[in-house]
Amino acid sequence: MDTGSSVTWVTCVASPFQAGDYSYLKSKTFMRVTSDECPFTLKYMSSGLINGIFVKDTLTFSENLKVPNMMFGCGFPADAPIREDFTGTGVMGLSNHPVYSMATQFGSVFSYCIGNMHDPSYGFNTLILNEGLLLGNSTPILNIISKNYVNLKSIMVRGEVLDINPIIFDRDISHGGTIMDSSSAKTLLADDAYDALRDKLKQIMAPVSAEAMCFYKLQPSQVPEVQFIFEQGAKLSLGMEALFSPGQSTPNVQCFNGVKPTSVTLEELLVRNLTLIGINAQQFHNIGYDYTTGRMHISKTDCDDLPL
Repeated sequence: MDTGSSVTWVTCVASPFQAGDYSYLKSKTFMRVTSDECPFTLKYMSSGLINGIFVKDTLTFSENLKVPNMMFGCGFPADAPIREDFTGTGVMGLSNHPVYSMATQFGSVFSYCIGNMHDPSYGFNTLILNEGLLLGNSTPILNIISKNYVNLKSIMVRGEVLDINPIIFDRDISHGGTIMDSSSAKTLLADDAYDALRDKLKQIMAPVSAEAMCFYKLQPSQVPEVQFIFEQGAKLSLGMEALFSPGQSTPNVQCFNGVKPTSVTLEELLVRNLTLIGINAQQFHNIGYDYTTGRMHISKTDCDDLPL
């Protein structure tokens, strides 16, 4: 599920690092998009690369839900995985595009609720297509090159607004801005915002490793609430699970999972003042998108309490 891209793709040819084998030429319901092949190329933040062609076919979500003539990508992975921990057979692109986005093909309204990303037994994560739950305050969405930009206005820690010039969150003609991206685990903060938030957390929490901002056996009560405040009042409330991640080899040690854009190698992100809000920061929220009105709704909630 990727709100940072409008392209949905499945693997057409399996590889040692990419599962899946959708043999479209063997499908009785397959259709070509155009008389010629319609190619696409995707490059992910992890530097993974997917090439492929657009096709149309019937998508089966359940025995009672089969949707014909859905447009999606038939992907041929390059010589590296799109991400080291990626185990899926494709990606569902939910950003706004008038032709091939899965969201717009399902009515341009959808929502998802993400619980504890670090608990593999959590069973209440939810994605709703074609209607969605539009709960809580909303903020305008600006669609640029099929990416969902929002206007982040400030960051608060324990109710105190950090001393960050809000202009660093703005987007100009070619760069910067704030993107909501469910396919990215970590959150990239514009350099000045990253420094301000990191320094404030360090001041309050006294980490065992100041450089890496790591803590031994961190407890939720030790972590101050952090809020991202968006235009017109919508907000994300971040606690321990959103701000810190356990190490793979040292699960008792949790480290700050914010990242500076200047530390990322993808050329697109090496621009001043880009902020990208990843899925860890969206935990314990219901996020609803309505492309017909151009708004995103945010509601802090336990996903098992949703009115489904």
